[in-house]
Amino acid sequence: MITAYADFDLLIAPAPTGYSARVLRSPAGEATGEFVLPFHASELAHFSWVPATSLRHLAPQPAAAQSAPLSPRAFGARLYDAVFTGPVRSVLRRALDATAQNNQGLRIRLRLSNVPELADWPWEYLYATDLDRFLALSAQTPLLRYLELDQPTPTAAITPPLTIVAIVAAPTDVAPLAVAQEWTLLQTALQDLVAQGLIVLEKLEAATLGTLQQRLRGDPVHILHFMGHGFFDGDADFGGLVFEDEDGYSRRVAGVTLATLCADHPALRLVVLNACEGARGGPHVPFAGVAQRLVQQGIPAVLAMQFPVTDRAALALAREFYGALAAGTPVDGAVGEARKAMYLLDDAAETAGAARLEWGTPVLVSRAPDGLILVDKNTQAETQEQDMGARQTPWWERVGDGLEDRPAPTGGEFQTGATQGDVIIANVGAGAQNVAVGKQIVQQIYAAVGAPTPDDRQIIGEQLAAVQAALAAAEPSPAHAQLAHFQLQLLEAELSKTEPDAVPSANTIMQVGNWLLENLPALAEVLTGLFATPAVGRVVGKAGAGAVAWVKQRFGGGDS
Repeated sequence: MITAYADFDLLIAPAPTGYSARVLRSPAGEATGEFVLPFHASELAHFSWVPATSLRHLAPQPAAAQSAPLSPRAFGARLYDAVFTGPVRSVLRRALDATAQNNQGLRIRLRLSNVPELADWPWEYLYATDLDRFLALSAQTPLLRYLELDQPTPTAAITPPLTIVAIVAAPTDVAPLAVAQEWTLLQTALQDLVAQGLIVLEKLEAATLGTLQQRLRGDPVHILHFMGHGFFDGDADFGGLVFEDEDGYSRRVAGVTLATLCADHPALRLVVLNACEGARGGPHVPFAGVAQRLVQQGIPAVLAMQFPVTDRAALALAREFYGALAAGTPVDGAVGEARKAMYLLDDAAETAGAARLEWGTPVLVSRAPDGLILVDKNTQAETQEQDMGARQTPWWERVGDGLEDRPAPTGGEFQTGATQGDVIIANVGAGAQNVAVGKQIVQQIYAAVGAPTPDDRQIIGEQLAAVQAALAAAEPSPAHAQLAHFQLQLLEAELSKTEPDAVPSANTIMQVGNWLLENLPALAEVLTGLFATPAVGRVVGKAGAGAVAWVKQRFGGGDS
């Protein structure tokens, strides 16, 4: 089972001749290509998964006289061939090869905020013609909708048991749904996980906003699972869910209202919306949909449905999805496992020529940095033991004693000087003593904390998110907050240089660290935790012995 993923960030944006596809980040580098929409208007009109509102806001090719209805495979193949062309496809193939060699999966993160008119398309059916398979139908290449927001990326991991609260909404004045049966199905699907103590499953006493608010004031809720009606108001460009009022009648709740309620419950890691149009957004407003609004307000991930599903498919989805989560699989990989279970429900369907559709129904909208919702108890214990050892003997204490006699530089420009063997002599600041940078110190760091891992960037990102959270909790003045955010952006840029050939700036790391410690002493503890992280130690080692000496001095008690 794949538990580690590298990111393949693909930005879709308008271009003069149509649209552009830009790979922002991948194990194989970046690339850009342009494409035009590969469908005729008549084909989209017969393609039942594209909402009519989207058709009114697209600019497809001129209509053909008559076209046969598109199958999911035909739709996905033509969309893939249009978007993944030239250098974009080449980077994808190289990224897949690189992750396969590292026993990783490749997480395909679609960024569609700049093209809300395309966000309603079922991108989950992307069919890689050169690989002869659906990308999203494999846990090796999960596909999610990634929202770009100007706020810290939320962390998602928690320790079991996972508490799931189901909201079963059945107002008496709307068309009835089989939500009672669905609740029974959910209980059946999760009974083994409940018996193992991995999941706590409960049903909200009443499907009202007031009852939900009271529950969220109580013990931590990690997942909300909504069953009921959803809606999208195309004229007003907003979506919502149908709750109950105190008398059992329907109450339409806008996505922004639900998001406001959920935003104050930091334990909440995932919302599952088994409601029609829960994943749908507006053609003009990128955050109009319920799922998008929830993620915008800080929920790490939302799993919503873009089409109705049968009871058999819902049971398979719940069983495989929650089972994979409980086993420690990232949420996007768990969705991939659930898709396969839905696809394999009926082998006779393929024999009969019927199109299998339901596996493409789930849509994952996320900003979770690693997709991890649950941390296995054994893994958690091992990590805590390792962390305790690291706290008792920080990595900088395990580096050679030669650093102790080398004063930490205090500022100035970092300029490369002469080379002596495996060590580069560099001048760090006016009047600062020359320090050693290069293979010697890097090898010492690796001997102390281990060689770089594919997860280093992700681990550093999580630690930086903790610093951002501590900054918000410190409630600095607006001026200090603005400066602090700028300083953290500079620090993130340097600490993210985990690639072998990337050289971080010792000067920037030290100047930012000094500023934060001197101007925001409340962050001292969380900054110590950041720099004590072995992944950060490997980056600091590449910055040079001066940077290592500075870390030891500022966080190891050397200046006390």
